[in-house]
Amino acid sequence: MIIGPGITIGGGIGIDAGVGASPGGGDMRSLLSASGQTAYDAAATDNFFAVSQADYNAVVAGLSNVTKYGMDDSRIAENGSAWSATYAQQFPLALGTVPSGVYLFGFISRTQTGGTTTPLISTTFKGTYTAISNSPSAATGGARGYFLRKASTATAATSYIGIVNSGNGTLGTTDSNVTPSSNGAGYDNTVPYSTWTNWNGVGAKLLIFQMLGTPTQQW
Repeated sequence: MIIGPGITIGGGIGIDAGVGASPGGGDMRSLLSASGQTAYDAAATDNFFAVSQADYNAVVAGLSNVTKYGMDDSRIAENGSAWSATYAQQFPLALGTVPSGVYLFGFISRTQTGGTTTPLISTTFKGTYTAISNSPSAATGGARGYFLRKASTATAATSYIGIVNSGNGTLGTTDSNVTPSSNGAGYDNTVPYSTWTNWNGVGAKLLIFQMLGTPTQQW
C-alpha cells in the first residue's frame, strides 16, 4: 500500500533521539573494513558513501559522543508500508533537532524501489529544507541502506532534518502523534521543500531514517 498525502490522521507517538556514546576517539577511516576504507577513499570530501551495516556499527561504537537523531535503533528495525516516491518528510521537533556545532556523518534509510536517498536540513523548523550533501543510491530490494560521510563540516546553527527518496520509501509502524501538531512531522513533494502539510496522529508514520552526529571532529 502506498501512503501519501490526503490521509486522515489523528493521535499517538513517542520516538526518541537516543544517544549512543563511546569513549572512542579514533578516526572514522581506521574503524572501517578494507572495503569500507576503499569506499571512503573514493568518496569526495563532505559526501555520503555506502557502507555495510558492520562498518556503520563499528563507526558508531568507535567514535566518541555519537548521537542518533530521527529514529532510534528499535524504530529503524520496524517494517511498515511504502511511502510515495519524491514525497519528502521533515521529522518532528523532538526527534529532528540538531544543535549547532554538530558533524552529521552518517545515516540509515530504507526504500521499496531503490533510486536515490537524500537527507535534508533546514535552519528553520518546517522552513525550506535542502540536501545536506549528495544523494547516494539507496539500497535495493527493500533493504536498509547504511551510509557514512567523509570529512563532514559542522552545523553552523541549530538545524532540523528530513529525508526524501526518489523511489518509494518505507515507513515505520509507530504512529507519529505530537501535540501540538505544528511540532510534528510534515510532508511536501515540491522542490524547494518548504510548504509542509502536517503529518501527525493515528495512521501517520515516519520514514525509516536515522542520522548520526557528533560535536567532535574525528577524521
